[in-house]
Amino acid sequence: MVRSWERYLLYTLIAFAVFLPLIFPFDVWPNLPTREVLGVFNTIDGLQPGDTIVVAVDFDPSSEPELYPMLLAVLRHAFNKNLYVIGINLFGPAGTGLGVKALTDIGGEMGKVDGEDYVMLGFKPNLPAVISQINSDIKEMYRSDANGRPTADMPILQRTPKLQGNIKYMVDLAAGETVRPWVAYGSAPGGYPMGAGCTAVSFADYFSFYQSGQINGLMGGLKAAAEYEELVGKKGAASAGMNSQSIVHALLVLFIIIGNIIFFRALSLKRAEEGGRA
Repeated sequence: MVRSWERYLLYTLIAFAVFLPLIFPFDVWPNLPTREVLGVFNTIDGLQPGDTIVVAVDFDPSSEPELYPMLLAVLRHAFNKNLYVIGINLFGPAGTGLGVKALTDIGGEMGKVDGEDYVMLGFKPNLPAVISQINSDIKEMYRSDANGRPTADMPILQRTPKLQGNIKYMVDLAAGETVRPWVAYGSAPGGYPMGAGCTAVSFADYFSFYQSGQINGLMGGLKAAAEYEELVGKKGAASAGMNSQSIVHALLVLFIIIGNIIFFRALSLKRAEEGGRA
């Protein structure tokens, strides 16, 4: 039977294993990129300075731990390539603030100007209708951006008045069922390639889109975000989180091994005592 101090010791060791890589970052082992993640990375990496991409922030705070680091890594890569970024959120109102924060933080860090190098468009309901409209006219659907500023004279939207024929790539970071309508109403009729990112639990659901070629890359969960951080050379929350997971998993395996050793040793001693009495 586990005594109380032993239970607290286990909890303390687990907590230490979780927080150590977060406080003092270090690599347990490299996050080698998968083919699916490379699909997104290589497409963005192959674009030319001055090209425009769309990044859909289709998630809310409940999926932030997995998808927000992915968003930061993609934006950092795009701005490193001197691409223009149109951010949009069609999942729910809560996602708009996450997109504004990410674009403002990474854009400011890299010397980009809101309204010129990037813009965040706010949430609007009826996802298929919105996608169809912005394929042909963004400013007709969005008279103002997420910060309430008029879009009519924004340099980035003067340069990119619509998605069709103007953007080179689209990435949907999705917590819900937004990849399907983006494919059906966006990339397929618009003629632009598309990649996606999702939570780990949704990876299997979206993998069929990757297999069919409807999307050319797929990032699933915190591991994929850590892989993308590795590719852009700027490790962040995803890499630290994966290191914490790896240490905790190793610790759990060690606990199982020690527990089995103690169990079989106790069983052996009990049998020896019973044999001695006989």
